[in-house]
Amino acid sequence: MLVPIHYGIVDKGKLVMRDNDRFHIWLGQFNGEVEVIVRKKVNKRTDRQNRALHLYFTQVAEALNEAGYDMKKTLKHDVDIPWQSETVKEYIWRKVQIAYLRKPSTTQLTTKELDKVYEVVNRMLGEKTSVYVPFPSLETLLEQDNNSI
Repeated sequence: MLVPIHYGIVDKGKLVMRDNDRFHIWLGQFNGEVEVIVRKKVNKRTDRQNRALHLYFTQVAEALNEAGYDMKKTLKHDVDIPWQSETVKEYIWRKVQIAYLRKPSTTQLTTKELDKVYEVVNRMLGEKTSVYVPFPSLETLLEQDNNSI
């Protein structure tokens, strides 16, 4: 049986449901003993972090290409392939993310996990290629927005 997730807030030791009436209607279908699981909600990455992440992929691709590190040199393939935003995401970021956090999608990352993956990727790129790309700041995102207008 697929069980919907209900959200609430713990206030002074009491659980206050966001949609209390709907929750109690749903709960009314059960009789007898039930199992209740309470977890702390973690914040998923923000839209701004998502845009920064994809800008980072683009900046890494450009930096690796400018430094002469095509995909073959970095990943040991047989053909010279220039880096692109999506190849940075798939062949560098996602590989680290899955190995480190066991999460296949960037949409599953919390704000703290995004920082953790970046630190590993940044260290690896620096050690292998001496390419360092800082994670985009709010100013960088605003500048990108202004340039696209």
